[in-house]
Amino acid sequence: MQPHRKIILALTLLLAGGSLSFTAAYGLRLRSDAYRHEVEAELSSFFNLPSEIGRIRGRTFSSRAFEDVTVHLPDRRDRVFSCKTAIWHETTEDGNEVNELDLLDGVLILGSDRWQRGDYRQLIKSGLGHDFGELHLSKVTLSRFEIGFERGSFSIRCGRASGTIDMDSGDEGVAYLNAYELNGFPIGEGVRIHARFCPKNGVEVSELTLSVPEVPLASTGIGPALKTEITHGRFAGRIQYVNPKGAEKPEVWISGDLIDADLAELTCGVPMGPFEGEFSVNVDRARLSDSVITHFYGRGVINNLSFSSFAPLLKLQSLSGSASLNLDVIDIALGHVNRLRLDGRARGLALQELLQRWGQGSASGMLAIRINNLDVVDDNIKSADIEITVLPPEGRPGTIDRTLLLGLAKQVLDFTWPSAIPQNLLPKQLAYTQFGARLLVRDNQLRILGTHGNRGDTILTIKVFGRDFGLVKEQPDTIDLKPYLSSFLERIRGYDPDRMRLWWGATGL
Repeated sequence: MQPHRKIILALTLLLAGGSLSFTAAYGLRLRSDAYRHEVEAELSSFFNLPSEIGRIRGRTFSSRAFEDVTVHLPDRRDRVFSCKTAIWHETTEDGNEVNELDLLDGVLILGSDRWQRGDYRQLIKSGLGHDFGELHLSKVTLSRFEIGFERGSFSIRCGRASGTIDMDSGDEGVAYLNAYELNGFPIGEGVRIHARFCPKNGVEVSELTLSVPEVPLASTGIGPALKTEITHGRFAGRIQYVNPKGAEKPEVWISGDLIDADLAELTCGVPMGPFEGEFSVNVDRARLSDSVITHFYGRGVINNLSFSSFAPLLKLQSLSGSASLNLDVIDIALGHVNRLRLDGRARGLALQELLQRWGQGSASGMLAIRINNLDVVDDNIKSADIEITVLPPEGRPGTIDRTLLLGLAKQVLDFTWPSAIPQNLLPKQLAYTQFGARLLVRDNQLRILGTHGNRGDTILTIKVFGRDFGLVKEQPDTIDLKPYLSSFLERIRGYDPDRMRLWWGATGL
């Protein structure tokens, strides 16, 4: 039986015992220390936990009040429950007994890491054999409460909360509350809380759902869950905390709108991360487990996505530049890309950095990239259309060393050097006037097309003896990207083996 439910049940049993018809003597007995100690002992015995009652008094002929009620864990490690006033009402409707319990100004803890398995067993054992139906308890009303949920790295504190717990559903209690403070942040429109407590599923809360208006992202408690400090962004939507059967730690499922978030703050625990950029997204569903986002489905926009974090995966010493992307579909689960479809632009990539892995030498110029379409399905590139233009330094031609150009042409394009231009006659550094390519991919098969020249099939035009010469042309063959993708994924999985095993193993894959 759930701890909060046990407390309510205990109070119900104690307050409901016997008739509430008053006499002067009975009223004096209610207010006596002897009676208070007697009931306090009964409450402690019921829970087998330290319990305190400050005062008991009669209110009306059909109600009784307990003041300053507190229930602790053994050794007083933590409070299970406390309230300033608990009032029991006995009423009848159509000849049937209908009872209600009002709880005023208190704290209700739905779970805490300070709770031990033995504590849960005690709470379960103390409630065996009791039935809400026998008590005719139809409703519990909470006013001015703080609702706390602390499990693992998750910590939610909903302050200034009021509402009801419906007991008419038989085997479970369902809470409907509104809170006007979330983790210390005032929330003018209020946060709706829906909690479900089913004793058949164990002692921890089975489900806690928060429906929030637009609030600072930091107020949601996502920062401690990700083991980072959240300083940017806003969120509006639903946050659901669940305890799956057999799981040691709870999960968080999120849906809603995430606005102007700092991508580095959200991806600090992700393998390869953190990634730098600004992130706004509509989240259909996202799963957070053990401080890692394991599932994500939605759509959104990333601005100023820095490429620096991707350099190790591309076997580059460094990588400058950034991109702005429109993500039509994001469907990622446990490190696998189920579907990713996007378009966008990239800028600020230095040609020198991008070509460094294909040979020695230097190159000048910056890349401008337009992604017309990129569609990844099941870790494979279904289709892509990407235009790349290399922009020479302003006011002068771009340059590329001969050795670097030869290495690039051979390794990437499988290009055969034209016999009309002996390699040893080329200068050590070539000046190019135009440099660009269009990349088309269909089912992992890449075609590299030219962008200029008389036939539009030229990739690189150099200056030779004062004249433009189309040196590198597009080739008719395709390049199979599957080995490169497999190698890329292997590098991801090897980035942090211990972390990746935990990440991929979150659902037993």
